[in-house]
Amino acid sequence: MTAAHINEVVQIQAEAFTPDLRETPEVFANRIARFGEFFRVAYLNGRMVGYVVAFPWKFGDAPVNNQEFPEELPEPDCFFIHDIALLPDARGSGVARALLEDTYQTALKLGFDAASLVAVSQSGNYWDRVGFVPNAHVTETKRAYILDIYGPGARLMARPI
Repeated sequence: MTAAHINEVVQIQAEAFTPDLRETPEVFANRIARFGEFFRVAYLNGRMVGYVVAFPWKFGDAPVNNQEFPEELPEPDCFFIHDIALLPDARGSGVARALLEDTYQTALKLGFDAASLVAVSQSGNYWDRVGFVPNAHVTETKRAYILDIYGPGARLMARPI
C-alpha cells in the first residue's frame, strides 16, 4: 500500500467499519509512511476490494485507533493486524484469507512467530474461526484501555503463525 491508495482505502473502510472505528486519511498517511511496505491491497476484476494494515508491534498491546504513531515505537515482538477490510461484495471470495496468508508470510520473513489484533465487536467470530484466541497475557488495565479505544466487546487476540 502506498499513499496513492489512500482514497480507495478510506472508501473501503467507510463500508467496512462503523464511524467510531474509522481512521482519517492523515492517519493512514502516517501509518503508510512508517510501515507501508507491510500493508497490502487486494483487487478483484481490476477493482480494489480490500486491504490489510499490519506491522511489527508489542505483544499484548495495541496502537491507539485514529491517531498517528508516536515517534518512538514499542520494541516489537509480534506482528499486529490493525485492519483488514473488504467491500461487502468481496466477502466470501477468499480475499481475506489471501490477505491474511500474505501477512503471515511477511511476519515470518521478519522473524515473528505470532500475530495479534484487536477484534472489534462488528467482526463477530471471524477471528475465532481463523485461529485467534483471547490473549491471556492482558492485564485488566490493558483490557480496560482496549475497550475504551476500540469499543464494547473488543478483544485483544493472538495466534501463532
